Amino acid sequence: MSEHVQLDGLLFTSDKQVVCVMNQILESFAIETEVCNELDSALDAVTHRRLDAVIVDWDGDFDPTRIVRATRKSSPNSNSTIVAMVSGRSETHALLVGANFMIHKPTDVNHARRCMRAAYGTMLQNRRRAARVPVDIPVVARIAELGEIQARISDLSVGGLALQGSQALPVNGEVLTQFSLPGTAGMIHAAGRIVNANDTGRAGVRFSFVPEEDRNVLEGWLAIELAKLENAEMPIGDGNNEAN
Repeated sequence: MSEHVQLDGLLFTSDKQVVCVMNQILESFAIETEVCNELDSALDAVTHRRLDAVIVDWDGDFDPTRIVRATRKSSPNSNSTIVAMVSGRSETHALLVGANFMIHKPTDVNHARRCMRAAYGTMLQNRRRAARVPVDIPVVARIAELGEIQARISDLSVGGLALQGSQALPVNGEVLTQFSLPGTAGMIHAAGRIVNANDTGRAGVRFSFVPEEDRNVLEGWLAIELAKLENAEMPIGDGNNEAN
């Protein structure tokens, strides 16, 4: 049996019935979910943690739009899937402020499962776009402050890579890289900026420009490697009792 992709979520509600129903559904979809009932902890989570799903109860004591707006402003979560738990006229409001999917209240397991199955496909697509593939690839990197250095790429995505060099690299430094993907001919050329670094020589690079031909090769290679890593099927949960 295939392993499911592990996704991460946040459920913001103080409604015990919602927690009870959604915990069953989220577990069946392999979504590791933190339940928050305080605004500050929810805002901290959507701002600093990478989340595949943000589920917001629109009938809570706090303004739900604050959670949605903070999610969309957060660099790691700007494209996260937002699910609104709505009732009555709140449906239109939730869509207007940026929710992707809705679960109507009062919530029952079958209805919630159907809604989450629809949302799950979007979550998985977003995870694949952002996912980094672990690699060990030699790379030539030219950094303005240091000149040309030899390093290795430890993980790679369509948006950037992680470098491991022999010395600390300057945060915000501009970098030009060229490397060859395993099993492919030719070189990938990419320009980027160092967005984080530590004293051991590890640095994260966010791409600012990749030539179109090189990007197509990179995206195709990553799609194949991600499929190998995930080997995942759409989870169906405990759907034996679901109404047709």
